[in-house]
Amino acid sequence: MTNKVISRETQRPTVRRAPNRSRIVTALIVLLAVLGTVVATWSIVGARRGHVPTVGDRIGTDFGSITVTRVSKTFVPDTQGPPTPAQHVGANGSDQVQVWVSLRNTDDANGVPLDPDQFTLVSETGQPRKQPAAGSSLENSSLHRGASIDGQVWFDPPKASGGQRWLEFTPPSGDVVRVSLGTVDTSTAPSPHEHSDHNN
Repeated sequence: MTNKVISRETQRPTVRRAPNRSRIVTALIVLLAVLGTVVATWSIVGARRGHVPTVGDRIGTDFGSITVTRVSKTFVPDTQGPPTPAQHVGANGSDQVQVWVSLRNTDDANGVPLDPDQFTLVSETGQPRKQPAAGSSLENSSLHRGASIDGQVWFDPPKASGGQRWLEFTPPSGDVVRVSLGTVDTSTAPSPHEHSDHNN
């Protein structure tokens, strides 16, 4: 007769440990925190994409930044042609849209060339909708790294144009920056002394 040896270890039932509740709670908290961060990030990105820069906003560029600091409408009397009574009193002329800008070069070691051709006025109504700059104090300028410059750009839009207007700036990289100027109405010729500013 053989004796069967039974090991106590084989007879001991398997003990299943209950899951650590604190670890589960911690994992859930971390997961919720990650999800909250992702949602907040996408909300910020979406808001930035939907925001159109306006007067006073500093806008990042590949070389640094540009800010439209002021916009105005100025009546420019017509001095061309033979003198007339209307010219003598300054009644003949057209509106000129003037835009003041501030540019800063923080990144481009080669310097940033500036020219009036880089600036365009875009109008909501009228033809042509895009108007090149008539002149600028930034003509043939170069902005060295670490420097900033304030200048003025002016446009002679047709009287038929109006509504919302934007300034487009095209740096050497070609990445166009668009800034909302608000509503600058030039559809009606003002009196010689009428002058309006748009400051934000």
